[in-house]
Amino acid sequence: MKKMLIGLLLAIVVIAGGAYFFTQHSTVDKQGDVLSFIKKQGVTIIDSFETPSKLTGYVGTYKDEPMSIYVTPDKRYAVVGDLIDADGKNLGADAINQLVTKPKNEKLWQQLEEADWVQDGDKNAPRIIYTFTDPYCPYCHKFREMAEPYIAEGKVQFRHIIVGILQQKSLAAAATIMGSDSPEEAFQQHRQLSEKGGIAIDNAKASKGNDIVLANNHLMEDLHMHATPTNVYRDNDGEIQVVEGMPVQQEIKRIFGE
Repeated sequence: MKKMLIGLLLAIVVIAGGAYFFTQHSTVDKQGDVLSFIKKQGVTIIDSFETPSKLTGYVGTYKDEPMSIYVTPDKRYAVVGDLIDADGKNLGADAINQLVTKPKNEKLWQQLEEADWVQDGDKNAPRIIYTFTDPYCPYCHKFREMAEPYIAEGKVQFRHIIVGILQQKSLAAAATIMGSDSPEEAFQQHRQLSEKGGIAIDNAKASKGNDIVLANNHLMEDLHMHATPTNVYRDNDGEIQVVEGMPVQQEIKRIFGE
């Protein structure tokens, strides 16, 4: 997606830069700056940033995808994409993180805090992990087992956002958990019975919890998350991280704060 986007905008920039030579085919004013042209293509410019070169850096978004743009001093030409130095450092990465990624992730964290989730572990545990969990997701169950020592020691707490998306009966099982008098106890019961098929579906409880699970499903969809488990946590530097799917070993250590 990112490569396609950069390719499209590179084509746009070439047209803008060549407007002087193709004025009869272009609506770009000869004296207009290239950023104005780029904005007309649907790009939102967030802010500028300095670079060691003579180019001025800009952070923009196109359909919620961040990008870096580098403009010449006369503002007639631009390069869209990564600009690296002799050491291979991406000069726009920090700016994109500060101007787009961090604010977006902070908003995400707030959305998850306000969602209906199931507490799993000591509510005072220092490391909070929001995790999208389907009752019949084997990787969710495996990941929870790996977290058990950290949860038992009071180092980590899970906040399960229960969804029902994987199997035909996922929604009913998830709704049974969320419609129970104590979703926390129902979730733990489901875990203990996982090898026997999980919690028994209770139509009355499922009816009560159905809208909650549907809202969680929609939240997951709106956030463009496509796998369970999807985990959201703050790392040791306080930065919000998102890991979709079953984490690999190195990711697991980072998630649990090791």
